[in-house]
Amino acid sequence: MPDDAESAMEALVGEVDHVFVEFPDLNGLSRSKQLDADYFRSRYADGFSMNLALITQTPRSDVVEGSIYGDAIDYADGVVHPDPRTCRPVPWRTDAARVICEFEHGGEPVAGAPRTVLRRVVERLEDAGFDAYAGSELEFYLLEEAGGDYVPVTDDKHENLTMATEEIAPFYDRVYGWADDFDLGVNTLHHEFGAGQFEILFEYGDPLGQADRTFRFKELVKRAAREGDGRATFMAKPFGGRSGSGYHLHVSLFEDGENALAGDDGLSAVGEGFVAGLLEHADALTALGTPNLNGFKRHEPGTFSPYAAAWGHGNRMAAVRVPAHGTTRIENRIPSADANPYLVIAATLAAGLDGIESGLEPPAPSAGDPAGDRPRLPATPTEALDALEADAALVELLGEEVVAEYLAMKRQELREFYAATTRWERERYVDVL
Repeated sequence: MPDDAESAMEALVGEVDHVFVEFPDLNGLSRSKQLDADYFRSRYADGFSMNLALITQTPRSDVVEGSIYGDAIDYADGVVHPDPRTCRPVPWRTDAARVICEFEHGGEPVAGAPRTVLRRVVERLEDAGFDAYAGSELEFYLLEEAGGDYVPVTDDKHENLTMATEEIAPFYDRVYGWADDFDLGVNTLHHEFGAGQFEILFEYGDPLGQADRTFRFKELVKRAAREGDGRATFMAKPFGGRSGSGYHLHVSLFEDGENALAGDDGLSAVGEGFVAGLLEHADALTALGTPNLNGFKRHEPGTFSPYAAAWGHGNRMAAVRVPAHGTTRIENRIPSADANPYLVIAATLAAGLDGIESGLEPPAPSAGDPAGDRPRLPATPTEALDALEADAALVELLGEEVVAEYLAMKRQELREFYAATTRWERERYVDVL
């Protein structure tokens, strides 16, 4: 007999004409096929073929040389299996549904598929006796067309200014109206520090469910902007001299129903181990949390974008923060908004677990700007990627396969960037050299 989730999926699919079978690639982008609903109903138990190389393609869909999912297997297909729990109506359409899938090849889960990576880390946490919860906070820029270009919809850094927030009411109404269909539980909107920069908060949940929500939240925000002839971008630093967009991940751990991070006077030994693990693996976390070259421009001293591997109580200038109010939890502030939520959550949990199991102890918490007092985070993607490759403990927890694929993709993008001649170079050198 089908379970409740499967029955709900079948009922929803019976009301639409099309079904998108989708999955997150290593960049956190949605890749999919659109299927006829009747065809989906007749075949979903067996899964659907999908080019395995799509997992590792670059954001611009370039094939990655040397990928074990590409030329190494002659660009063979894998099979995507719908997860009925993720089937949702497409809120901006009346005739379609979407369902997130698990990737399989040769009868086995694909070890480098982001959902598989996160699921494996969560299982390791559960084996250690912990139940984890996660909450995502993502900043983004909302843009409008002007003079053939896109510019911020507000004209200055109107942080939490009511008038500026109300300027985007039609956009937010679309997001809010669509959010229930995607099970987001949207509850807060505010203007951030940069001109045209905003943050919308939604409900926390179990790690995999939260990654799925974050994955869909990005799609919903970008679609809501386009519906109003604008653009929304989670690019980490779309404008020089303006605030960067971060992805602040809040993590809670429970053991036998009790908050495992909370101690009598602040953090428990488990909480301190988790913080220490994040700092121990901070360089590798930067590689996964700052996935694109542009994002390294976000890390600046004296700002709310972390520059050093430091932690603090309520300190927004630290890479790892323990918020002063509410449930005792730990916030990883390293990632940028363009990072893959599945990999960010998996790597954060893995680093924290390693800190707990290895008995690591954190340094003293930082007050104020920790730049100069603590080791700085990697300044370049090359430095960060090398650190990830050398981080044996994190590689073991995440899986060698996903790390190798991620490194191959990002290093190919870097080669392509350094082979290109930019407008900046021409403006700087043509007239003088």
